[in-house]
Amino acid sequence: MKNYKKVYAAFILAGGLILHGCNGIFDDLAINPNQPSMGAYFTSPSAVNDAVMTMYGYMSTQRCLGASGSKTTIIRSDEASSNSDYGKPGMFGADLNASYYTIEQPYTLMYTTASQASYIIETAPSVDFSGNEELRNAYMGEAYFWRAFAHYYLLINFRNISPIRQMPRNGDDYVRPLEKPAAVWNFIQEDLAHAKELLPVKGYWDSKNAGRVTKASAAALLGKAYLYRSGIEQYYGEDKTTFYSEAAKEFADIIDGKYGTYDLTKNYADNFDVAHENNEESILEFQFLGDVDNAGFNPGLATSGLAFDSRGLMLPGAGVGYEGVVHNWLYNAFVNSVDKDGYTDIRMFSTMIFNDLDANIHLRNDAGGNPIRLKGPGGYKWEELYPAKNGKEGFATVSNPLAHPFKAGIRKGIDCSMPTQTEADGTPKLVGVGAGVKEYVYNQPRAHGVNWRYIRYADVLMMYAEAVVSGGTQASDMTPLQAVNKVRGRANMSELPSVTMADIQNERILEFALEGHRFFDLLRWGKLASRFTELQESDPNFKKFISADDFKGFVTNKHEWLPIPINEVNSNPYITENNPGY
Repeated sequence: MKNYKKVYAAFILAGGLILHGCNGIFDDLAINPNQPSMGAYFTSPSAVNDAVMTMYGYMSTQRCLGASGSKTTIIRSDEASSNSDYGKPGMFGADLNASYYTIEQPYTLMYTTASQASYIIETAPSVDFSGNEELRNAYMGEAYFWRAFAHYYLLINFRNISPIRQMPRNGDDYVRPLEKPAAVWNFIQEDLAHAKELLPVKGYWDSKNAGRVTKASAAALLGKAYLYRSGIEQYYGEDKTTFYSEAAKEFADIIDGKYGTYDLTKNYADNFDVAHENNEESILEFQFLGDVDNAGFNPGLATSGLAFDSRGLMLPGAGVGYEGVVHNWLYNAFVNSVDKDGYTDIRMFSTMIFNDLDANIHLRNDAGGNPIRLKGPGGYKWEELYPAKNGKEGFATVSNPLAHPFKAGIRKGIDCSMPTQTEADGTPKLVGVGAGVKEYVYNQPRAHGVNWRYIRYADVLMMYAEAVVSGGTQASDMTPLQAVNKVRGRANMSELPSVTMADIQNERILEFALEGHRFFDLLRWGKLASRFTELQESDPNFKKFISADDFKGFVTNKHEWLPIPINEVNSNPYITENNPGY
C-alpha cells in the first residue's frame, strides 16, 4: 500500500521543476533551477530522466489534475454537483468564466508540460547514453506521449488552441496563432505514433517506476483520440472524416496482447482504492500521494504536493467547500441495474455512498447468510454516518439544506480506508480538521492519495466496441458483443444477445460513472445540450447545489467548451476573441 508522506513540488513554468518525492516515480528527484540553461543541464541520462519526471509532476500537482483539472472533468458532467471552489465552473454559474483559476491553472500547466516535452524531444538525442538506445527511446517516448496528452486535454476542453510544436527559444515562441482543430488532432496523433514506437512494452519499468507510460498507454490514448475526433468533429467541426477503423485497430492491438497482458481486475473495487494501484487493468494512471500537512498549495512553493485533493467530492457534512453529491438520476440508474442473481449492480457500491438498507437495494450475503454492508469513511455504515435526528434521515440531517434532496454521495476518488474524527460518543465527526490536528483522516481532503485510473482496460474494451459499432472495421477476433459482455461479466450482469450503440452508452454510465469521462461521452455523441436541457427541465435540483440563484443553465454553442483563460487572451495578439459565448 502507498505510504502517506509529504511531497514537495515547486514550479519553474518556463523551465524545470524541483521535486523531492516519496514512492515510485517520484523518488529522489531534484532539478536545480539555477542551471544556466536546459541545454547545459541535459548532459547525462539521469538528467534527462529528471526532466521527464517533471512532466509527471506537472500532471499530478493539485493545480493541474490533482484538483482543478479533475473537478473540471468530473463535476462538469451531468453526474454530480459540488459546492467546492474547484467544482464551481462545473456548476454552470457565474464562476464559469475566463478568469477563474481552476480553469486557468490546468491550461497553463498543460502548456508547461508541452514545452518541457519539446525540450526533451529536441535535446535528448545529443546526450550520451553509452549505447543504451532503449533507455533513450523510452525517455523520448514519454516526452512525445505527454506532449500529446497535454494538447489532447487542451483540445477537448478548450477547442481553439495553439499547439507547441517545437522548443520555445525566445519570447516570440510563446505567442502563437490558434490552429484549426483538425490540424491539432493530426499533431496529437503524430506524437502518439512516435510515442508508441519509442516507448517500452509492459514490464520494462520496475516497481519503483510504476505508473510510467508504455506502448499500451500510447496506443490507448491514440485510439481514444481517433474515437473522440470522429465524434466531436461530426457535430462541431468542418472536417467530417471519421477514424473509427483506426481507433478499433489501436484498441485491438492492446486486446490481442501486442504490448503485454492486460485484463480486468477480478474485483471492480480494486480500481478505486490505494491498495491495488497500478494493477493489471491500469493502462494510464495518474499517480497521487496523500499530503495531509500541505499548507502551501500554490505552484512555486515547496508545499504544492502531488495529492488528489478531493475537496468537492467529500460527503455532505464534511465541511463548507468540501461537499459533493450524486444526482438522483445516476443513483436511480444503478438501482435499476440488477445482476443475473437479482442483486444490485456491484459497481454501485464503489461509485457512491448511499443508504444500502433502502428497500430498493438488494444486498449480497456473506457465507454466514448476513448481508454484506456498504462501508463509508472510517468503516462506518450509512446509519452511523447519518444517524436519524428529529425524524430526519440521511443527508436531511446535515446543516446544508441544499444537500437534503439527494440520495448519494461520491465514493470514487475518496480513500475510505482512512479514519474519521469522532465525536465524544464515538460517532463520526464529519467536519474539517481542526487546528493542530496531525492525523491522517478522511476529513482532510489533501490526505487523499487515490490514483486516478484514467484509462482502464475496461475502457479499451468499451471503446473498441463503440468504434466497431460506429462503423469501424473489426480488428480483433474479439467481437464488440464479446467486449461489452466481458465488462458486464465482471459485474455478474447477464450477457447481452446483441449490442447496439444504446447498449454501449448505457454500459458506460454504469462502468465509468464519476471517472471524468461522461461529459466527453455526451460531447462526442452529440447529446450534451439535449441532455442538460432535459435535466434542467425535469430535475428542480439539477446543478443547484451551491445555490438556486447561482445556476445559470447550460447554454448551447457555449458550454461545450471552456473559455480561453483571460491572461492568454490578453497576452496573445493572435487571439482576437474568446470561445463563443464568453
